[in-house]
Amino acid sequence: MEPQNFSSDSAKAIVSQFIGFLLDSYDLTMILGIAPVLAKVLLPPESPLLATFNIILSYSLTIIFRPLGSAIFGNLGDKIGRRADLIITVIGLGLASALTSALPTYAQVGILSFILFVLVRVLVGIFAGGEYSAGHPFAMEWTPYKWRGLVSGFIQGGFSFGAALAAVVEGIFIGIYGVTGVEEFAWRYVFLTALAPAVVALAVRLTMKETPVFEDVKKKNLIRRTPFLDLFKEPYRRDFLQVMLYMTGMFFFAYSLFAFVPAILEHKPSIFSLGTAETIYSYGTYAAFAGAVFFGALSQYVGRRRLTIIWAILTFIISIPIYYLLFTSAEIGNFLTASLASILIGIITQGPWGIIPIYLSERFRASMRASGVGFGYSSGIFIGGWFSIYVPLMHQYLFKSIDTPSNVWFSTAILLMIGAILVGIGQYLGPETLGTKLVEETQKI
Repeated sequence: MEPQNFSSDSAKAIVSQFIGFLLDSYDLTMILGIAPVLAKVLLPPESPLLATFNIILSYSLTIIFRPLGSAIFGNLGDKIGRRADLIITVIGLGLASALTSALPTYAQVGILSFILFVLVRVLVGIFAGGEYSAGHPFAMEWTPYKWRGLVSGFIQGGFSFGAALAAVVEGIFIGIYGVTGVEEFAWRYVFLTALAPAVVALAVRLTMKETPVFEDVKKKNLIRRTPFLDLFKEPYRRDFLQVMLYMTGMFFFAYSLFAFVPAILEHKPSIFSLGTAETIYSYGTYAAFAGAVFFGALSQYVGRRRLTIIWAILTFIISIPIYYLLFTSAEIGNFLTASLASILIGIITQGPWGIIPIYLSERFRASMRASGVGFGYSSGIFIGGWFSIYVPLMHQYLFKSIDTPSNVWFSTAILLMIGAILVGIGQYLGPETLGTKLVEETQKI
């Protein structure tokens, strides 16, 4: 049965996934926010922009391994339950993220430093892919129906909140030690802070109960032998492919903020210091959190499908003007208008993510939900995860005359427009899920 009212178990499930998703974003944002610092620490001296792209590319290689984590832990979550899965993933994610702080530098071991960095990112990617496979269904299966949209937005907002927290922490370390101090040693302390949210999330998860929806699956003897493989069989294959198209566009949305707003603010002709750029970017992540909560709550009344299609159309129209505002503001050093642009980008790119936990949970049956949510979420990475290649290629061969030699504002706007097209088409091809029951009432096929 599904919960009818909020309980302490509902609250624990929501807080647990908020913190777990926060940790995921916190780690990723650390990489993107101080990419110029890591480029100097882990790579040989070369073009600053090219070195930064190399760090962002390693970020892409990291998220490419998320589907593997989703496949492993999603399948496990449908077999043994969501709770046990989540305890394993948060321990792995926290330790792997903190391990970054122990890496040797290029000055110490040469290119081996960057190779080790990539290997650590692979571990992070595997555990992160497992984190939302069981975590999103766990939280949504504990949430009463009328609160699904709001809670979905709040949980997904944990990603933006983690990004904002990371930007603040980076700003604090830069303020205390200066850019030189961060480059020399304090970057290690920055990554070590990832242990804090991991410990809190683990403490909460150890006190949680399994969801009533999964208990119902066990009671009805609906546990599948191969829940992950069932995603690619009829009649579920078409559902998975529709979700994959939609999520590809959503990843273009996400990294139009998280990957390239910092790059636009930190490279010429921007005249902002690294600390100022981090502050402006953090405003965008605060707005992203608010946008996700608002979008999720509104979808409970307007509908997931209808709201997303309308939003995609508006995003396509506004993409170039908003990024042009960000670029020109950075060029002249106008803090106020750059902050406004960052806030607007945060809202338009991250608002639609507010429905992801509940939309994906409603798209897949309870007996295959962890696999469906996890791998469906991660499937957008197969094409969308290579944004760190698409934007440099567009910059170099298509839009260099519009961009500047060291800035990618127009190419990023085009990436977001492509994302809007994919998101709109992806939702159009799928059903409206508002009103779907999370309990599996019929025998599995």
